[in-house]
Parts: sequence; C-alpha cells; structure tokens
Amino acid sequence: MPPRILVPFDDSEPARDALEYAFDLFPDGEFVVLAVVDTTSVPYIPNVADDAEMSDDAQALLSDAADQLTAADAIATEHGTDIEARTRMGTPAQEILEYAEHDPVDHVVIGSHGRSGVARILLGSVAEVVVRHSSVPVTVVR
Repeated sequence: MPPRILVPFDDSEPARDALEYAFDLFPDGEFVVLAVVDTTSVPYIPNVADDAEMSDDAQALLSDAADQLTAADAIATEHGTDIEARTRMGTPAQEILEYAEHDPVDHVVIGSHGRSGVARILLGSVAEVVVRHSSVPVTVVR
C-alpha cells in the first residue's frame, strides 16, 4: 500500500517547494494537498447551515483556496502525479494537525518561510507547531 502524504499548500514558494519535494521523496505516494482558509483574518464567518449567503470576505478566501489547489494540481500534472485536493477553514496549524490525526496519512511534508527572531515570535510558525504536535512524521522544506 503506497504511503499517503499530506502537503499543506498556500501557493507560496515554500509550499511549492514542499510539494515538489514530496513528489521526489515519495515517488509511489498518494498525495493529499490541503488548502486552509485562515479564518483568523475574517471578522465574521457565517454558519453555512444558518446563513443563506457567505460574506464577501469569506467568499474571497474560499476562491483563493480554490486557486491555490488549481496551482497545486498544475504542479502535480507537471510531475505526472495525481493529487487529492482538500480545503478546510480555521487556524492553519490546527487544521493541518486535525487532518493528519483524523484522516489516514502517513507523513506530512510542509514548507517553511524560514522566519527567525522577532518575525517568528510575532507571526508564529505553522511548520513548527505541526512538527511539535503531529502524530505522524513531518518533513519541513525550507
């Protein structure tokens, strides 16, 4: 059974590098590419079950996530690989960890912006949180 690899993807250069590295590291792998809509930047996300329409901000974020997954699919096509595309809403590190915990994945390959010092303290590091709390092995690509 081929390994199932989770690659969080936001279409940044580190995320693109991580996806390509995952294809090289696991040539026989099954790849799940996860775009996380970061809801911490939106003041109000409607409950889809209660609200008929989403806010413009939420709709724009979902559209961005779809664009990110389209970019990931293009990279996969260049490598002759298929991906399973997923979108989640929430805090990126938490959503990545929850996906890895509750869906069958064997490894996470994540890109890092490589921030250090004050920028890392103020902005945090999604990759660092994932490494510290993941129930499966994690490879960080910088």
